Amino acid sequence: MATTNNYTLGIVLNEMEFGESSKIIRVFTRNYGKISIMVKGAMTPKSKNLGVSQVFGVNEYLLKKGQNFFYIGDAKIVESNFKIRDDYYNLIYASILLEILEKSSIRGEANERVFDLMRKSLNFFNFTKDPISLAIAFELKYLSFIGYRPKLDIKEKSYFSVREGIIDFQDPYSFSLSRRDLVYLNKLLYNKFEELENVEDMEEIDVNRKKYLHNIIIKYIKYNLDISSFKSDRLFN
Repeated sequence: MATTNNYTLGIVLNEMEFGESSKIIRVFTRNYGKISIMVKGAMTPKSKNLGVSQVFGVNEYLLKKGQNFFYIGDAKIVESNFKIRDDYYNLIYASILLEILEKSSIRGEANERVFDLMRKSLNFFNFTKDPISLAIAFELKYLSFIGYRPKLDIKEKSYFSVREGIIDFQDPYSFSLSRRDLVYLNKLLYNKFEELENVEDMEEIDVNRKKYLHNIIIKYIKYNLDISSFKSDRLFN
């Protein structure tokens, strides 16, 4: 079994029980992209790898390459992001980001910009008071990084096509957007995460409108990234 020469950072996207005490975790690593790691004995209370196999965690791994899976040679927690679980809405909106990355990334294809974006997003989900805006900000930036940035030209009244990703005429695949909606979405796209909590107009968009805009972005992601559904779909309808 070959051991990788260097440690790599990885974000745990999801987990699946395997046998009585082990589990398989899907991890997006900074150096190797999306990989699957078999964590033997992870379900036992005294397992040394219990902490480094928790969803949302950013960990440092020294990996061994097996035939079908990677295995952990050594690992340590870098950022547990455990506080995300303290707030229900932070939890569900952070979860959809992990699922988007898991379903749209290519196995074994590294993308350091995407890794850093997800890592920073999860860090802010530990304490944000506006998880919907933070989720939309990640989604728009992620789409930009992978070549699917929507064109959100600011107009007084317009329709956004979830097929074309542009402001277009009204049809069954477009959704009405106001000028205020477009200003808000552009701020989320272009502002840094550190600036979002202090951006003017954020609180002027009510929660129901933010949910409406988030649903539009999710529909755009599904169509353009060829994702049929998310586990959390029912929570956003």
